[in-house]
Amino acid sequence: MVPTIKVDQMVEFLVGLLNTPSPTGDTDRAMAYVQEQFAPFPFAMQMTPKGALTGTWGGEQADKPRALTAHVDTLGAMVQEIKKNGRLRITQLGGWVWTSVEGEGVTIYASNGQTYRGTILPTTASIHAHTRQASNAARDGANMEVRIDAHTTSEKKTRNLGIRVGDVIAFDPRVETSEHGFIRSRHLDDKACVAAIFGVVDALLTAGLTPKQRVTFHISNYEEVGHGASTGFPDDLHDLLSLDMAVVAPKQESDEYSVTICAKDAGGPYHLGFRRELERLAQVHGLKYKSDIYPYYGSDGEAYWRAGGNVRVGLIGPGVDASHHYERTHRDALENTAKLIAAYLLS
Repeated sequence: MVPTIKVDQMVEFLVGLLNTPSPTGDTDRAMAYVQEQFAPFPFAMQMTPKGALTGTWGGEQADKPRALTAHVDTLGAMVQEIKKNGRLRITQLGGWVWTSVEGEGVTIYASNGQTYRGTILPTTASIHAHTRQASNAARDGANMEVRIDAHTTSEKKTRNLGIRVGDVIAFDPRVETSEHGFIRSRHLDDKACVAAIFGVVDALLTAGLTPKQRVTFHISNYEEVGHGASTGFPDDLHDLLSLDMAVVAPKQESDEYSVTICAKDAGGPYHLGFRRELERLAQVHGLKYKSDIYPYYGSDGEAYWRAGGNVRVGLIGPGVDASHHYERTHRDALENTAKLIAAYLLS
């Protein structure tokens, strides 16, 4: 039997992490949160030069060492131009669609250490000042801007605020939990899986259990741009289990209540033997699970494969609706994901 997962505690960890901004390239705040929350565990999480966190828990054996990876970096933006009207043209961090952030509140992390609030808007946002055709202009980098909540109407005034090209912009997560078990927020990809790791380690410790094999925990910080987990693992690694959100959408098998075991994504198939082992574990322990294929998706496990990792790679994660938009999942998906991770670590 897998140990009991403290779901309330896992969700509490998740909410705290979701409310800690960490756009790709600016993840130190979230890494500090993870490091602090993991501090009671019997292994130290150390930051690598690249900015990832890694820690190793010695298991009963070490002939086939394992690793889990999940990423803390999220979608975001960066100042590309300070416009003559004092507003900001932005460039994307990660693969999001412009329509998904229209009207979103943001925090601008200025070069001088100050933070400013703002909103992402079309340049023709005022319906009373523009024709319908202009108001319906394409949503893209040329027609969208950040309006800063500060007294600025010129490039000079914005620069005097300390804002510079290259400053990072974080989207508001807008975290909500419901009495029906749903969790909706931006950036459940992939903070939900970091929370699952937290829940698993806490459950094993509470039950007095030790992983079957030595396991390395790897929290990556550049997954959204494709190279997060390309490094940072022991040389003798045998398995890498990548933990990331599962795609809930029409024509997908995944749902918001199950853990999904991915068979294939845009980068190709995952290790078949490893996938079958994970499916058998889910069946033996009576978990709600799905097997699925993601057509437009890549993972940290593939990043390690491309970097030359000679390991078996698998991918699992909780079902998340509306990926890279205003996302939603359910407590059941988190619990089933954590239970499958626990079953794997004990197998």
